[in-house]
Order: sequence, then C-alpha cells, then structure tokens
Amino acid sequence: MKKRNLTNAEYHANKTHISASGLKMIAKKSVYHYLNQEPFSSTAMNLGSAIHTTLLEPQNFDKEFFRMPKIDLRTKDGKEQKKELQKVAGDRILLKDSEIEILDGIKSNFEKDDLAKFYCHGEIESSYFGEINGVKVRVRPDVFNGLLKFISDVKSCQDNSPQAFKRDCYKYGYPLQAVCYSKLMNVDPTQFRFIAVETKYPFTCQVYALSDEMIEFGKKQLEKALAEWKFYLTTKKADLYQGYSLTEDGSIIL
Repeated sequence: MKKRNLTNAEYHANKTHISASGLKMIAKKSVYHYLNQEPFSSTAMNLGSAIHTTLLEPQNFDKEFFRMPKIDLRTKDGKEQKKELQKVAGDRILLKDSEIEILDGIKSNFEKDDLAKFYCHGEIESSYFGEINGVKVRVRPDVFNGLLKFISDVKSCQDNSPQAFKRDCYKYGYPLQAVCYSKLMNVDPTQFRFIAVETKYPFTCQVYALSDEMIEFGKKQLEKALAEWKFYLTTKKADLYQGYSLTEDGSIIL
C-alpha cells in the first residue's frame, strides 16, 4: 500500500488503478457498464460534497462552496441573479438557502454526537494505492485513523433508520466498499464505520458498523468484481453480464 498526496480531481483522473466505486459498478452491473458510464453530477451530489466538507474539512468550506442569498429561481429575475452570482462564485459550487439550512441542521446534530465526532478523527481523504488479488486498486477513505486502526465514511441519506440504511447498504454496494478499503489498508472490516446523516428534518446522525453477514456479502461481491475486471484486463472483452447460468440459446436464467 502506498499513500499519495493528491487532490480529489487528481485521484479520480488516475487510470492505472481501479477505484472501489468502479468495483461497485462492476459488481452491481458489469464491466461494460463501468467502461461506458458518463460523467455525472447532480444537486444531490453537490449537497453530499458540501456535507463532507462541513463535517470533515470545515476550514475549506468557503473555498469550495458559495452561499447564495434567498432568491426565487422560478422567476426570470431569480435566474438572472443566479447567473451573476455564478460569476462571483467562480469555480465554487452554488448552494441555495434551503441547502444551507440542511447543512446547519446536520452540523448541529453532529456536534452533539460524540461517537460520530470520534470516528471523524484521523487523516481526511488521503489517497492510497495497492493491489488486491493481483489487481491494482485505489481508495480514498473519508477518514483513516492509522493509530486506532479504523476507517469511516460519511453517507448522506433521506432515512438513516437501521432498516432503511441496511437497504441502502445492499443497494449501493457499501459492504463491498468497506471490505475493499479495509483489505487494501490492512484494517479489520469490523472496524469500518458509516456515519449516516439525514438530509431531511430532523437531520439526525447515526453511526453504523457492518454485521458478519454483510461483511461476508461484501467479500463475495469484491471477489466477483475483481475477477471480472481481471478477466477484462487480460482479454479486453467487456461482457455485459457474467457468472449466470444460460439456456441453450444463450439467454440468462434468472
């Protein structure tokens, strides 16, 4: 494992090592989908980035985000005001007053949660490169504490109840992410924590660990994704879906 001091943009521009996000895409869909995904950004992603910065790197908030005053974006005047504000903001991401209210609510609850704050102490968004099963992999954990040997990751969601967040874990491949990060960085996956924060009132904060069942699921998904990516690197064949039983005519059996 090797640590590199990279910006977020430099980390994502790396093409020699596959990321945990890429492996999640392969496990969930296919190598073909990973290779053909389009760059994507959204209001939800921008809010997620703002939440990370608010909780983990508050000193950088005003460098990366611009707080818009309250304007009516449904009107022509409001849209013109936004254009002018974008000129002032430059490369910074514009945040509406409603989004600032969400951030303030999350921060208020986070500051009262000693467990969540504990798991936010460590290196913030450092880049690490290494190999898993002969595949070059890169990870960029939100928080890595080398002394106490834990990794944590902030996840924004609409509902952070145990039932809802467990569904999110399976839906978005969080177990694979936890196992991938832990394996590359030599951390016991039982010491991986998710800090789930709600983007809806009352903006609560909850810390989660993974069960043995979910860790085992993550291991199987990671092994599957690594094997499929390794097959592609060797053959340059990006099959749509692999590992399924087929009928005589080649149809996948569900």
